[in-house]
Amino acid sequence: MNEELSQLISLQEIDVEIRRLKEEISSLPSRQRELEIQFSQTAKEYLDLKEQLDVAQNEKRRYESELEIEQQKHQKFKDDLMKATNEREYTTAVREIDVARKAVSSLETEILKLMEKIEKLEANITERTPEMESQRIEVDRQITEWSAAVTANQQRLDELIAQRAPALGALSPNARATYERLSKTRSGLALAEARDWSCLACRMTIRPQVFSDIRRGETIITCESCGRILYFKSETVIT
Repeated sequence: MNEELSQLISLQEIDVEIRRLKEEISSLPSRQRELEIQFSQTAKEYLDLKEQLDVAQNEKRRYESELEIEQQKHQKFKDDLMKATNEREYTTAVREIDVARKAVSSLETEILKLMEKIEKLEANITERTPEMESQRIEVDRQITEWSAAVTANQQRLDELIAQRAPALGALSPNARATYERLSKTRSGLALAEARDWSCLACRMTIRPQVFSDIRRGETIITCESCGRILYFKSETVIT
């Protein structure tokens, strides 16, 4: 094969791999964000239960605080009843005791309801926690794996970038200019494989004589349709 054609093929292989690695590296944040969104959606019902539990516990604490106040009032009015010196003081104390007693009873009922609700929520959360923890561990494992792959890809990318400069410099000025021009206008692919009488990039048929010349690989030949440099890849025979 023509030496410069071989150099062009190697350079494109480097560039294709560089582009792939850059895409892999740059995709990590979006992949990680998508994974976290998927986990959040899966865990939504579980998180809703925890939120309900927090609300119920806060409400229970509020009622308990109100209950303590009402119990103190109840005791005060009972003391007032014992100290009453006339009918008006006695009647007022009895009325206030009744109001406080009803308030205490109502608050105790609400607290019992909340205790039952909290107990059910805690049981439900306890049952689901292992599954959520397992999913969280899996998400973290996946992110760690991706991060490690990005580190390895970055190291490989640095190696390829270092290889690219001398590979590009080894080309003649004309071949280098042609390669760079085609890379810019052909989505990074300046070369295309010729196979089965066709250019694999644009799928246009190659004339028999031209295909024969491409197979020999003695000269640089471009596709009459897309303009890419064509090369023939010999089949590897496995024995």
